[in-house]
Amino acid sequence: MQTGLKERIAQMQQKLSSRQPMGEIHADSQLFVTPEPVCDRLVTLADIRPGDRVLEPNAGTGAILRAVLAAQPAARCECVEVNYALVQHLLSAFPGVPVSCEDFLNFSPVKPFDRIIMNPPFRHAVDLKHILHARTMLAPGGNLVAICSNGPRQQKALCDLAVYHETLPRGTFAYTDVTTMIVLIDAE
Repeated sequence: MQTGLKERIAQMQQKLSSRQPMGEIHADSQLFVTPEPVCDRLVTLADIRPGDRVLEPNAGTGAILRAVLAAQPAARCECVEVNYALVQHLLSAFPGVPVSCEDFLNFSPVKPFDRIIMNPPFRHAVDLKHILHARTMLAPGGNLVAICSNGPRQQKALCDLAVYHETLPRGTFAYTDVTTMIVLIDAE
């Protein structure tokens, strides 16, 4: 592990554990909490309306969910998270919001969603799989707003699908220097 990374992970663990116990966070966990200004940007782009069904896949600590509920308290939200400790945190922090504990790529909703807002894991271009899987869950007229790697595979696969995309500044996520972008994709 590179010098300084262990210290940054320890700081992240301490910051998160001061909110609610969630167990160990490791560099390989792919948990990179979405910064509040980025969450607000995602929610603005999603244009959530009262009563919309909103999904946050790979919800982690619920940073995006928090921004959704702050902007549109009448949204009907749901989350998916694979980490059991984080699921317990989400259930405690957001009473009444259904949380499914499973790998998002295995998740199949009963009803489609009007809005899906996500920051999926990036390793091995799995962000593409998560985004394309999420798109199949959109209701007619719905949209998906996602953060993804700003690599050539993502640009090739997503920029033509997106009705809007923007590059985020390098270093947006405190514990990685991966270049990222936001994509807004409408339902098929």
